Amino acid sequence: MKYFAITLLIGGLVIVGSLDFSFLQPRSGHEVYERFCVSCHNYDGRGASRETNLFADRRRLRTADAELLTSIMDGKNDMPGYSNVLTYEEAQNVLEYIRETLKRRPSR
Repeated sequence: MKYFAITLLIGGLVIVGSLDFSFLQPRSGHEVYERFCVSCHNYDGRGASRETNLFADRRRLRTADAELLTSIMDGKNDMPGYSNVLTYEEAQNVLEYIRETLKRRPSR
């Protein structure tokens, strides 16, 4: 019985070691933006209107992270909240993506 238990333990460790747990990793800012933001803000962040243009008001991107993260998670005006589909870390990732990557892209 002792050897059976040891065999099961070793077999279980081998199986667990071969599993892919990448789905537990937070999505990158780029992944989150492509999945949830592009439909309103377009690929370049400039949207179809002033309300959906992330760069129309320069003060918007100078807003404190906490306030912008609250907008992402809870929603603001017509934008829905994403607290039911994003982790806080994913919201931080997409905010960083918008601040660092999108603002450098030229308009299309």
